[in-house]
Amino acid sequence: NELSGSGVGARVNAKQYAEDLINLKSLLTQLYKDSFPQPLLLAPGGFFDQPWYTQLLHDSGPKIVDALTHHIYNLGA
Repeated sequence: NELSGSGVGARVNAKQYAEDLINLKSLLTQLYKDSFPQPLLLAPGGFFDQPWYTQLLHDSGPKIVDALTHHIYNLGA
């Protein structure tokens, strides 16, 4: 859950993450084609980094991500 932006122990660049989201959205659409409502795709669930998020949304395109998420960790005093 810390793969966005600069990452901590690991990272995924926004372009790769966007490609994975496109594939996941396609899979969800196929699996739930006869269901209503269909599940929403929430992503990415990492630290907020504006340039990274901007690139992710640009590369994934419209109607892929239904809602953006991010984690906030208050570390330290």
